[in-house]
Amino acid sequence: MPSNPLVTAFFGPGFTQDAEKFTILKSDLQAPVGLPAPYEFTPSATNRAETLFLALFLRAQRNQDISLDSEMVFTPFERELVMRFGIPQIRYFCTFEIFVKDSISSVPSPNLV
Repeated sequence: MPSNPLVTAFFGPGFTQDAEKFTILKSDLQAPVGLPAPYEFTPSATNRAETLFLALFLRAQRNQDISLDSEMVFTPFERELVMRFGIPQIRYFCTFEIFVKDSISSVPSPNLV
């Protein structure tokens, strides 16, 4: 049987939910001090969607379930220098894998994880 990590492990100790909504505190998305590879996220009233998504993704990656039966696996980020629009930029990439008992869907169903 797959492990079932607590939602607060992924979303932070301030996470709450009911049948209609869930709340993630922006302060829970900040990287803890002393991480080997910290990132910067500053909560504000005007955070952009991509900023919030990346902060949430980094938190989930940092706190992922690493047991052998985990249904979601994030690989560590890799990076490379690329030219984009004629400007040198760093491209970060990783793999996010989902394992479910499903043989017909083209995308994974959240209800199966």
